[in-house]
Amino acid sequence: MILAIDCGNTNVSFALYNDAGKKQGNWRLETRAQRPADDYAVALSWLLEADGFSLDAVSLCALASVVPEATPHLTDFCARRIGVTPVIADPAKGGLGLQVLIDTPAQLGADRLVNAFSVACSGQLPAIVLDFGTATTFDVILPSRDGASLACYDGGIIAPGVHRSLEALVAAAARLPAVTIEAWPADQPVIGKSTETAMQSGVLWGYASLIEGMLSRIEAHYQMQMQVVATGGLAYLFAPHISKIEHIRPDLTTDGLYQMAVRAQ
Repeated sequence: MILAIDCGNTNVSFALYNDAGKKQGNWRLETRAQRPADDYAVALSWLLEADGFSLDAVSLCALASVVPEATPHLTDFCARRIGVTPVIADPAKGGLGLQVLIDTPAQLGADRLVNAFSVACSGQLPAIVLDFGTATTFDVILPSRDGASLACYDGGIIAPGVHRSLEALVAAAARLPAVTIEAWPADQPVIGKSTETAMQSGVLWGYASLIEGMLSRIEAHYQMQMQVVATGGLAYLFAPHISKIEHIRPDLTTDGLYQMAVRAQ
């Protein structure tokens, strides 16, 4: 079994794959930068065993982390409690076979690098990865320019995430209520007739317009059409309202981590 660990700002996702690359399950723990290795071992063992799996079956691990303080604890968890040295996605040490054509490659988030790698492995190029996470990010992956690399990561865009933007709005305006982000009907009105529906319109159509506008600007910059691959928790909610989204891959990051582990053998 292969364990993929994706440590984000909000959650740490653990995905277990069999040797054929089929995902067997996915579990999450809240991200706590100083959570020790033993806590991961206890919590994840309980979650796995509840679903009929065991850490003892893990033979390979791959890790991507955007929380530097958590990385050594997760590495220690893999090494001491599983007995496996994890393959770590570290933009400062290399681009996983990608040409990383940005000013300071070490500044690229490990998750964005792995997403680009995952799309490159699938051959869906040229592509834009649209990730609905703590931030809403757009990453451009092009075919290799040198013929030797797997693909080319050419840069990206970082915008505020949907949840964080809504939280900031409610926190800053005393009379605005909390609004739940949920599936919207296809005919969701643009004009709200109450505070709640006005806010819902701002979330849905505001972000849909932002995303469509950015995708159009990216394609205009490169003067080509690109595959748009969406991932992240809100991808399924926004995709029906954004025609440019052609593929939804909720497991894009962990799929890329699986590929990392296999290729590192």
